[in-house]
Order: sequence, then structure tokens, then C-alpha cells
Amino acid sequence: MKRNGRILFASLKGGVGKSTAALEVSAALASEGFRVLLVDLDFRSRSLDLMLGASDRVDFTIADCAAGRCGADGVNIRAADDGKGGELILCPACSEEDFESGSSYECLPGVLMRLEEETEPDYVVCDTGADSRVPRIIADGYAELAIVVSEQSRTSLRASEVTAARFETGKTVKEVRLLINKFDVEAARRGGRVSIIEMIDECSVKCIGVIPADRGVAARQDKGIVQSKGELATLAALNVARRIRGIQTPLFTGMKKIRKKVTL
Repeated sequence: MKRNGRILFASLKGGVGKSTAALEVSAALASEGFRVLLVDLDFRSRSLDLMLGASDRVDFTIADCAAGRCGADGVNIRAADDGKGGELILCPACSEEDFESGSSYECLPGVLMRLEEETEPDYVVCDTGADSRVPRIIADGYAELAIVVSEQSRTSLRASEVTAARFETGKTVKEVRLLINKFDVEAARRGGRVSIIEMIDECSVKCIGVIPADRGVAARQDKGIVQSKGELATLAALNVARRIRGIQTPLFTGMKKIRKKVTL
């Protein structure tokens, strides 16, 4: 596994675009030539199979893996292969009721370790639901890096700090970082929304990146398209992926239009 190879995406607040951010960063890591296993652990609102256009290929879910009905070969779906050595693999979620009927959440770290052993990825990215038991269990028994997702509001930022506080005592988590998602640069520039500087200054959690609001993302994901070259969200996720790898990268590298409007 690479540096920070086991990654948890979480937020106590719903609607912040957590699953989208987890997918974008996973795809960015894959585009850099890495093998990435993206695990959907959002049992209440599973969506990654739809975003990847892979819902018709889901034969088994992580519940089947947890119950021993299949191994990694049965549960993993190849979502993207850029031909450069990178690969994005999805492990889909089931409903909350289906998982609870056959397994306990406490088994998840062990299931993830088994999937990791069988799949041999460079990175495992875990997407979790809002205000559920799962993020803390993953932080206590599996993840090394916890990325807390916030949208552009002070209420969301406060929820991020509460979320982060839960992970700071995790047994396996070594780092907790803030990811600002769906950031409206124009609104912040006009003074209508909180600015990046204000969010970074007001939050006790160190920022790992900013993904600008981009209308093209939802339309692309409705069609099951993983990435779009030159799209702001794709470029921003690539910057986050590089910071995960320990590469110092300015927030808006590659985004000339954004850099002109933002002063850091």
C-alpha cells in the first residue's frame, strides 16, 4: 500500500457531496497510474454504482463478501482503466437492512483487509454515510487518512470539526484533513458566500483541497462518465490526489480561471 493508502471519506452532515468527492479523488489517483479500490459503505444512500454507470453489473455487494458468499472476484467491478496502468475498481454497497440482516458493522475492518489482500490495490477509498456508526468503526480499525468533507457554509464547517474530533482518537487514523467541496468562487468573490480563507482560518482541521462547484459533474455522473478532461472538479481532485501522495501542490494548480479570481 502507498502512503495514506487507506482513506476514509466522511461527514456528519448530509448533502455535502461526499460520495462525489470520494469518486473524483479515487478516479484522480487511478489516472496517476495507481490501482484504486473504491468501497461504497454508505448503506443508507448508496450511489457509487450509479455514478459509475455500473448498476447493471452489480451481482454481489459488500454484504455478500462479509457473509462469505463471495470473494473479491465476485464483489469488485472494474469501473475505469485508462490504459496507463491505473485502474479504478468498485466494491458496491447494499441497503442498510440487507447488511444488518446478515452481518455486524464491527466486521467491516476485517472485510476491508480481506478485500485489500485479494485485490492488492495501491489505495483503498471508503465512502461512508452521514452520521452513521460506520465512519468511526473504519477510523478505529482500518483507515490511515480521514478526509472530512464540507460544503461552503459555516454550519457545514462546524459539522466537519465535530466529525474530525471523532477521528482524532481513532486507533488507526494518522491524519485528519478537511476537503472543501462544491465551492462557489464567484459567490465568494462577490461577498455572498464564505470565502476560502475564512473557511481555512475558522476550521481547526488542516485543509487538503478545494473542489469548485461544477455543474458538469452531475450531468457527467448521470451518464456514468468517470472523469472529464479539463473539468474543474477533475483538475481539483487531481490536486487533492497529489497531496494525498505527499506532493506539495497549490490549491488551484492547473485552473487559470479560478486562480485569477481567488487570492490566497
